[in-house]
Amino acid sequence: MLIADLSLPDVLKTFIEEKRNAKFLYPPQEEAVRRGILNGESVVMVTSTASGKTFLAEVAAISNVLINDRKTIVTVPLKALAYEKLMDFKAYEELGIRITASTGEYDSDDRWLESFDVIITTYEKLDSILRHKPAWLGDVGQLIIDELHYLGDPERGPIIESIISKIKLLGLTPQIIGLSATIGNAEELAGWLGAKLVKTNWRPIPLREGVYLRPFLSFNDGTKIRVREVGDPVTSLAMDSLNGGGQAIVFTSSRSSAVKVAKQLAKAICDSQSRLIDVEAASRTAEEVRRASSSKLLGDELSQLIRCGASFHHAGLELEVRRLIEEAFRQRIIRALASTTTLAAGVNLPARRVIIGDYRRYEAGEGMVDIPVMEYKQMAGRAGRPGLDPYGEAVLIASNDREARRLFDLYVNAEPENVVSRFFVEENLAFNLLSIIASGYASNMNEINDFLSNTLAYSQYRIASNVIQRNALMRRVDDMLKFLIESGFIEESNGEFAATPLGLAVNKTYIDPYTANDYVRGLRELNGKANNLNLLFLAVKSRKIPKLRVKRGEEDKWSDALVRNWSRLPLMPPTLPDYDDDELNPFMEELKTATMMLDWINEVDEDALLKQYDAQPGDLRMYIDQLDWLLGAMSELARILKLRELAGRIGMLRLRVKYGIKADALELALNLEGIGRTRARELYRAGFKSIEDIANSTPAKLQQARGIGPTLANSLIEQAKKLMETGRITRVPRDEEPSGDLSDYL
Repeated sequence: MLIADLSLPDVLKTFIEEKRNAKFLYPPQEEAVRRGILNGESVVMVTSTASGKTFLAEVAAISNVLINDRKTIVTVPLKALAYEKLMDFKAYEELGIRITASTGEYDSDDRWLESFDVIITTYEKLDSILRHKPAWLGDVGQLIIDELHYLGDPERGPIIESIISKIKLLGLTPQIIGLSATIGNAEELAGWLGAKLVKTNWRPIPLREGVYLRPFLSFNDGTKIRVREVGDPVTSLAMDSLNGGGQAIVFTSSRSSAVKVAKQLAKAICDSQSRLIDVEAASRTAEEVRRASSSKLLGDELSQLIRCGASFHHAGLELEVRRLIEEAFRQRIIRALASTTTLAAGVNLPARRVIIGDYRRYEAGEGMVDIPVMEYKQMAGRAGRPGLDPYGEAVLIASNDREARRLFDLYVNAEPENVVSRFFVEENLAFNLLSIIASGYASNMNEINDFLSNTLAYSQYRIASNVIQRNALMRRVDDMLKFLIESGFIEESNGEFAATPLGLAVNKTYIDPYTANDYVRGLRELNGKANNLNLLFLAVKSRKIPKLRVKRGEEDKWSDALVRNWSRLPLMPPTLPDYDDDELNPFMEELKTATMMLDWINEVDEDALLKQYDAQPGDLRMYIDQLDWLLGAMSELARILKLRELAGRIGMLRLRVKYGIKADALELALNLEGIGRTRARELYRAGFKSIEDIANSTPAKLQQARGIGPTLANSLIEQAKKLMETGRITRVPRDEEPSGDLSDYL
């Protein structure tokens, strides 16, 4: 089927042919078109990576805007994916399409989105928007759910279900397009969504899956090749692909393994007698990455590897550093990449050979476990670059014949697991019950049941036809409603439920009721004796904050610190009980995490944090983003609880976490573009302690502060003068103990 034959606006067809260099459809795309994806029919596409489902969804989105004059929402599981989608869609702006992304600020109704045609969000952000019910939702004609297999994820899956149910309760009827490469029960999910199913294993280039048992690599098509050994199995497999003109991605189970493998690959490439890389291009990229990294240690380490045409990739790297590495891999400057599963989660980065270096990983409480088939298939799907590779190869590694046979059965010849809903898990149920009551979707048991009946869980557990299951669900719902009432988040009168002011605040800030309950109790306990450490300790209790592991050899240090601070920390038993190390460990991890963030706001250098806490730049940014949200929620709860002074203190702490700076220089970072924690401190040391000091200075004097060049100096003076003229200077108290609500200072 040719692009020219599609029922699309001529301007879009011309754009696709000329700018996207596409003349015809792949078979899965053609089937989806026949199923009505371009005519408003809901469709679920479960097709292989690189089969064109993402591109067809883009076309459907732009067609919806141009033909129907309706909005399209594209929702994804990760912020990094939202950024990638935004970059892909930006190409269509020349057609007059207004495109944006919104991934944060859960307490906002985002009215500004009304002026955009294609809106890209994370699942959480879209659910938050639905809680606020902005008027522009009525203009949405299409919802594209990327990575639909996340319906089985314990945290994100229930959010997708909540989105679908709320859309139905609002009476909205958008076309739904679901996309995934790996779903075992695709028919069931399509049925739940009321969508037609397109499911196929077709790929534009063939994928061979196999197992390597040195020195032979055996594939599922019956072929077997001998691999020249140049070291360990991973290095041998990667170098075999590179010497054949391909690239290689190695998936590992941990960051430390990814770094170790990348170093091995870099050495092998640089030691090779063949010219495998463009040395000049690699050197330029290495320098770009070094400059982009906020950690000198990490930047230098990556730079050395990239000069040899290899790198590692994981969530500890900043987004900009990851983007540079990914782009260099696409351009074949980096030939071999060692990665954790961050690359398997939808990022478009294929290679000729994908090597699954570890098919087992450590799970807390379970030890080493086999990864799911779905995860293996996601990684395997990265193999093969259309137009560049004649084939793709996904390879597992075995140490003996028995393991090789097991890997073929366990992964190569296996189908992905079924997606199973986690919606009825207590925490998810409580979160969503408060959401629908506080957002006005339900006020009694009948309306609550209407909401639940639209979920995948309701369908999978056959609640409508199974009395036993229905009764069990109703008992669980009753328990969750009692918890919400006892926590002070909702109240009940004559069978009608309504959110309290506290419950409305919890819902608006998008924190879960269990975390909110902890925060409320902790805030009441800390009122009058709060400090930055115990506030951070309370904030990191949220399950959204990964806790820093207390490593072997650190137990005594953190146990002693915990004992010293025991009486000052919130939500601790009144007296120190006779705990063993395992029982103390969660508290020690919370204290270690809070202490790291205390060091951050006291301007400890990022490389020092890396050395002391093994917190890499990407981790630090994650902690900053999450705590910005959670401290904002804590401040709002304190305000509702009429703990006004405490609300102000938390608000001040939130700003310091955001900028990583002490209170005295915060005003400079808050008001001036181009000024972060380092430059703000240098300006302060040079005597520029306020916006007035900057405005009344000269470029020459400002340049006496380290890191301030002539262009920035002129910009700072211009900014400062404008702020003084308009009276829009954001003021903050200079002491460490602010009183009153933060709004007094803003």
